Amino acid sequence: MVRDGCGGERIRRMPKTAALCIALVAALCLLAGCGGGKKSKAEPAKPSGFASADAKNIHEFIVRFPDVAASGDAGAMQRLFTEDARYVPLLGKDVRPIRGIGELERQLPASLAEQRRMGLSMRWREPMNIQVKGERASVRAVADLRWNEGGKPRDAVVSCYFGLVRDENYLWRIREFHGEPVGPSFKVQPQAQPAKAPAKKPVRKEKIVIKGEPEKPAAAPAPAPQPAPPPPAQEKPPHDGPLIEDTPKPFF
Repeated sequence: MVRDGCGGERIRRMPKTAALCIALVAALCLLAGCGGGKKSKAEPAKPSGFASADAKNIHEFIVRFPDVAASGDAGAMQRLFTEDARYVPLLGKDVRPIRGIGELERQLPASLAEQRRMGLSMRWREPMNIQVKGERASVRAVADLRWNEGGKPRDAVVSCYFGLVRDENYLWRIREFHGEPVGPSFKVQPQAQPAKAPAKKPVRKEKIVIKGEPEKPAAAPAPAPQPAPPPPAQEKPPHDGPLIEDTPKPFF
């Protein structure tokens, strides 16, 4: 070291070539990721859990149903149904099927008002069983109900059934709705995933010929079918008027 006149040490200057080498090494380290973490790989997309896009849309439709019913808006509720819908209220003094657009317009406001007065709340359990066949669908879902009756809180578990159809605007609407009380441990059957078609076996085209085997005689022609005798006439059961079936039926 060489001291200057003020008593301080004067450091010799570093050669330019050495400084350039150090700068180049530092730049290469930065480019190679020295001192930095490795880049995380993109996570694969998670499956939706629904057999089809229709099933996913129907699930979202059913999830919104309790909020529309609790709003008390009879017009919004009515728009969820078809003109020939069959709706069975979950609560009320007279729980009977409401059929068609005419009865829905007359009776739905009073039914919703009664449910709001009793403080009905509905919460779905997952999963739901959603089956789609073309323009029709069915949903089985379990709901926990809570309401007030006589100043006391009540609760029940109900298995609900929805029969849906798709209208001309490709929107799902309710054609059938009813529910039945079940036990607290009741569960719907899991949704069946579409099964894969079994692989077809190759068809053998050439005819198998066994040497030395005698030829089989030609089969005799089948006799012409004879017309079946007409069935005996049956008496119709007597009744006083048109028969009306009130039992809810599955959609398919």
